[in-house]
Amino acid sequence: MPNGRGSGRSGGMGRRSGSGGGRGLGPSGKCVCMKCGYSAPKRAGVPCLDERCPTCGAALVREGGAHYQQSVKNKNKEV
Repeated sequence: MPNGRGSGRSGGMGRRSGSGGGRGLGPSGKCVCMKCGYSAPKRAGVPCLDERCPTCGAALVREGGAHYQQSVKNKNKEV
């Protein structure tokens, strides 16, 4: 019986909207520096954006993630 507070499955209040239901890309993969090209294996439980490149100090991005894809698009526009 609906109570108007979004607690039913179809209510959806409080749920994340968007692709993947708020799930990430999983624990495996690579973190990549878009500035110098450095890459390292992804550490489970640590977002790539929280990691810094030991070579140039830039924030790392997840290979295949949204920030990575946007950076690739921006680099292609520059060429």
